[in-house]
Amino acid sequence: MSKQLVIFQLSGEFSIERSLPLLINQPTGLSLGATLDWLEGHRSVLDNLTHRAGVILLRDLPIKTPNDFQSICRAIRPQLRKYSGGDSPRTSLTEFVYTSTEYQSGLEVLLHNELSYAGWSPDRVFFGCLQPAATGGETHVADGREIYRRLDPKIRKDFENKGVTYIQHLRDRSVSGPGKSWQETFESTRREQAENYLKTSKMGFEWTADGIKTHAFHQAILKHSVTKEKCWHNQADQWHRLLPSVKDSVGEEITKPQSTPNATTFSNHVAFGDGSEINPNDLLRIRAVSRSCEVLFPWKEGDVMIIDNVMAMHGRKPFTGLRQTVVAMA
Repeated sequence: MSKQLVIFQLSGEFSIERSLPLLINQPTGLSLGATLDWLEGHRSVLDNLTHRAGVILLRDLPIKTPNDFQSICRAIRPQLRKYSGGDSPRTSLTEFVYTSTEYQSGLEVLLHNELSYAGWSPDRVFFGCLQPAATGGETHVADGREIYRRLDPKIRKDFENKGVTYIQHLRDRSVSGPGKSWQETFESTRREQAENYLKTSKMGFEWTADGIKTHAFHQAILKHSVTKEKCWHNQADQWHRLLPSVKDSVGEEITKPQSTPNATTFSNHVAFGDGSEINPNDLLRIRAVSRSCEVLFPWKEGDVMIIDNVMAMHGRKPFTGLRQTVVAMA
């Protein structure tokens, strides 16, 4: 679904409709230094708008390189973080900037909250467009508040009461197979460093002959810290073994669905927090509701999108041609 962007002037009184992303009409044609000054001077306003709208978009910013983008992000949120613990295939471009994802261009990355399965989840996700795709490649977004409201009350109640447990088996880099190795995931070759991350994150784990198996419990619905609204915040529909996922395409072989979370496989799985299985049909219904809420728009060179990662979900549409979209988190 495509919607017209809501334009907001940074002056006077304002109200925000439930439409996203919110397009910020900021000064254009400035040097990078002048743009950074402007962003720093409007940091609190931009932060407030992101909390209220869920997603905001700034256009025509002077970003030509990943370093330019990192400077833009730091002007808005000075404390950026590394992508440690994430399972999406990415390449590190600067200290805090990565490729947005390296899943095959013909695949769709479904709507999700960044790192909602991991030991930490960012408050903000920044995307920057250095070069748009020839066709497609939109970053689609959806309002987690709206998804929560539209879901079947029974499904919503089960997730709200039980939470979810993500089960992940990360291979050792010496073992061939789909997905990232634990060394890539935790950005370290030392077991003790991986264990420190997991223990600090209160995640369960066990080392196996092929790598490491982790268990992470999370609430599936979060109350926003500022607005106090309930937001759908998980990616359970992309972790169940019986459902196809873009994650299955990574690596030399595709992981076949398994009926039990104890099967020896490198694939992911998800269950309710009490250990009971989630009905795959309910997950398909969740996907349908999420898709009914999605909004997409074409990227333009110089675009920077700021996402409140609690309030909004995001994904990526298939594309052709070269697409250079970069990401940072805070």
